[in-house]
Amino acid sequence: MDFLTEQEINDLLLDLGISQQPEGDNCILLKMDDEHTAVKHCLDNADCLPCGSDEETHCFDMPTEAMVESVVGAIHKIHEGRTLLLPVGKWRSAFDAVAFSMSEDEPWQEFDASATIKLNTRDPLLFESGDEHTLVGLVKALMNDGETIEQGVFLIPVGAPLLIHIQPGGPVKFWFGNDVLADEIRELYAN
Repeated sequence: MDFLTEQEINDLLLDLGISQQPEGDNCILLKMDDEHTAVKHCLDNADCLPCGSDEETHCFDMPTEAMVESVVGAIHKIHEGRTLLLPVGKWRSAFDAVAFSMSEDEPWQEFDASATIKLNTRDPLLFESGDEHTLVGLVKALMNDGETIEQGVFLIPVGAPLLIHIQPGGPVKFWFGNDVLADEIRELYAN
């Protein structure tokens, strides 16, 4: 795990057609533009905020536990050694939300101790091949323990045309750059 600078991923965001939009004073939301998006999915339930999807988005209603497991399954399927996480708010809010749940994850604790200078940034966090367990634990902790939109994250696998917006408790939004990837991931939650 390591922080990158925002400038280091500008080309990737441009290649995927991902733009940034301010949301209130503390949040920045990402979105893949229509030219780069082949399919959009949203996982939600009655307990989470309405996802605000358009008519082109395929929505899947499921309990929160199933939503978390679907996201974990997607991570296992797409994480091929390099996955980026970008916070909706500043990292401090996300780190605070997961402090208790991640206290037993030794690699996270070592990283957390050295990350204090980055907590007031939105710098992307890169997870390498050996970090998948920690990535999964972090996403689970954010979805289960987070409470606000600014504690959400965006997940971008390096090398796959995909953007995932993961919010505490849901909803979870997927923008797929091609139908094949959308079909592979859809198998995890469309039963």
